[in-house]
Amino acid sequence: MFGSLLVRSILVGFVGAFVLTQPLAAAPKTSPPGATATELIALARQLSPELAAAALSAEAATARITSAGALPDPTLRVEADNLDNRNISMNGQTTTFRLMQEFPLWGKLDLKREMASFDATAAKYRSRGVEFELIARVKSVFAARYATFRAYVLTQQTLETVSNAAATMRDRYTQGGATQEDVLRLEIEAEELRIELERLRGQQTKTAAQLNALLNRRPNAPLAVPAALRPLPAESRMGVSALVDRAVRFNPMVGEGQAKSGSATVAQSLAERNRYPDVSLGVMTTRDRDGYAGTGVMGELRIPLQWGAKQADIAAASAERAAAEQRLNTLKATLGGEIAGLLAEYRATAKTLEIMQQHHLPKSEEVVRSALTGLESGQGDALRVLDAIRRVRNVQLEILKTQVQQQSSLAEIDKAIGGYP
Repeated sequence: MFGSLLVRSILVGFVGAFVLTQPLAAAPKTSPPGATATELIALARQLSPELAAAALSAEAATARITSAGALPDPTLRVEADNLDNRNISMNGQTTTFRLMQEFPLWGKLDLKREMASFDATAAKYRSRGVEFELIARVKSVFAARYATFRAYVLTQQTLETVSNAAATMRDRYTQGGATQEDVLRLEIEAEELRIELERLRGQQTKTAAQLNALLNRRPNAPLAVPAALRPLPAESRMGVSALVDRAVRFNPMVGEGQAKSGSATVAQSLAERNRYPDVSLGVMTTRDRDGYAGTGVMGELRIPLQWGAKQADIAAASAERAAAEQRLNTLKATLGGEIAGLLAEYRATAKTLEIMQQHHLPKSEEVVRSALTGLESGQGDALRVLDAIRRVRNVQLEILKTQVQQQSSLAEIDKAIGGYP
């Protein structure tokens, strides 16, 4: 009778433990956010002050395009002469007003405007980079939070199984059908599982605080229970060549590097054209004691005599352009290597999951069934069943750990290639 009761209690707990593999029901619309990574990403885009600051910086850079291509402010000069009226050739005190406007020639204003446009483009890409970095962090923390909840479910169900087995073994011990050591081992196992539950509660609180920090919410703001991990992309989209090609076209750091390289090229052209003079044109009017004495026009020419300084500016701009191009080339090469490494990690976790889910887990389940059959027939013992259940639980925990690694690798790939279309 005791053997049958023990089999039933262990089997109930064993079956309940495997709800780990089933996603939780979707939270109602009135529940707190956080059931899916997509929902959290949308909130992060809306609430993150870091992302808002980056967007404002890009907006400021765009506004500078207009001012960069504008003419410098005109200069107004006021001169007063013959204040003591000693110059009898002049009609008393005279006041002269001169208005001068400098006109940069040789397309210098267009080059400055083009440089500002490149700088604005670089700022926009920096803003996108901040966004992709934020999204990657949200995805990784969400995966870790999902794992803690699934591990909690598994551990709680295993604790129920062990507690039922311990109660049954105590009854058998009172009748001489088991040893005190068997009972103590089961009770110790139950206490260790309770400790693990407390650790997992702490992890749930920790991941919630991390997500709330990314969302600019208070640390203890409520979050929904994660419903499911993000779906994986189709394998046909995970070729290294296609990913690297997309990264070169859409990675924000590459885009920013290209904009900086373009700005440096324009800066070199501007330095070369600064060797040519600019002109200033103006008008003047003079007022004397009778109120009017005449008007005139004038012109000024800024002579670029400091050839050594001009050549130094050109050499510096040329070096900056070459450095920007080399940094861009280095970034592209590094990005290709990083994507190849991340893809290797992603595929390794996928293969590991396949082995554990298709081979390790079914075999561990078969061991449990065999142990339960032996216990029911009176040829097995409870400890063997618990060891088998513990092995299944360890496999499930390892699956969760590998899934988190896979999701983190995928998040980094998403960030590197500028997100999937």
